[in-house]
Amino acid sequence: MNLTLPPTSSSLPDLRRAVARTLGNVNRDVIADVLLALDEAVSNAVRHGSRGGEPVTVSVDSDGEWVEMSVRDGGPTPQLPRLPAEPPPVLHTGGRGLWLILQLVDEVRLQRVGDGIRLTMRRRVASPVDSLVGPDRGG
Repeated sequence: MNLTLPPTSSSLPDLRRAVARTLGNVNRDVIADVLLALDEAVSNAVRHGSRGGEPVTVSVDSDGEWVEMSVRDGGPTPQLPRLPAEPPPVLHTGGRGLWLILQLVDEVRLQRVGDGIRLTMRRRVASPVDSLVGPDRGG
């Protein structure tokens, strides 16, 4: 699935519905993580990366083992953000988006693309623990 969104948060509900339909056969908990990660990524792209009015492009794909998501803003973005190692201070008013994304997905990559940034996220469809729990393993 590939979408081009205007740089406003008003497109988020439609994005969530489209992604949920696309991932209909994926576990609901995984879909919830993917939707929240995408919500944060697109919100960051709108707030920080597409201030020049450029659209945000989103792609979501699943091969049955992984869900891969990509969010690209048009910039201008002066510098590539850093992936945080720790959550921001409790009273800090921002900076939680990337940290939260890191808690929801298995892999995150940031790269400069033109004047903007592409955030690529990958989430396993089944965690290693899921494969150990089953009818013959006490689950």
